[in-house]
Amino acid sequence: MDLLDAIRQDVLKQKHEEAVNFFSKVYDFRQFIIATSPAADVSVTVKMCCLSSERLRANNGTRVTVIDASQHGVFDPTQEALHDLTAGKRKAYIAQITVWDSKVKKGVANRPNLIFHPGALYEFRQIDGVGFFADIPIGRVQFEAENVKIVELLPPSNKRKAAHGSFKKNAKAKGKTKAKEPTSSQDTEPDDEPEDDEPEDDGGDGGEDDVSMDSETKMEEAVVAARTRSNNPLVV
Repeated sequence: MDLLDAIRQDVLKQKHEEAVNFFSKVYDFRQFIIATSPAADVSVTVKMCCLSSERLRANNGTRVTVIDASQHGVFDPTQEALHDLTAGKRKAYIAQITVWDSKVKKGVANRPNLIFHPGALYEFRQIDGVGFFADIPIGRVQFEAENVKIVELLPPSNKRKAAHGSFKKNAKAKGKTKAKEPTSSQDTEPDDEPEDDEPEDDGGDGGEDDVSMDSETKMEEAVVAARTRSNNPLVV
């Protein structure tokens, strides 16, 4: 029971360390290492923007170079400015996290290793082995199948802008399509359709109407002719 209590105490301590030792700036991360000289098992959490990544020579992990999280929205100009610095002066603005590949287990399908995108914002949890290497703050984390330790919080800002731009184009295209669509019932009715107020010809009453109209016309012509003859003067 004493052993179980000790393990639980270490779990609580680890969670406390992860919550307290949270860094989103390289400067703060550096100062923490200088001030505390943390033991190898001290856990920290780093939320920073990926500058670059490269596979280790042994091909068993990836070294991720990170910069302040605040540079996510202005990543491109920050990257250009850092490239203009010498390697020695660049060290003050970067940190490096080594992500070990997931361990191979027999009979279990291994999850593909993460691909880190420059400009994306990541959170690395349960980092240990914190210290300096060549005056660069470093730490290490083990990638696992569950992947609860490494989270991509935001994609690169240029991808987000591209996605937003395509959304705007699609919206404009849909607006143009709607503008071309008919806006009244007059545009939707074909020209040869009969009006609703016109009676339809059923083929039975048409003949009777024509006979009636002809007889009325003949009677009117006869009346007009009679009046014309009565008005003409007699010639002797």
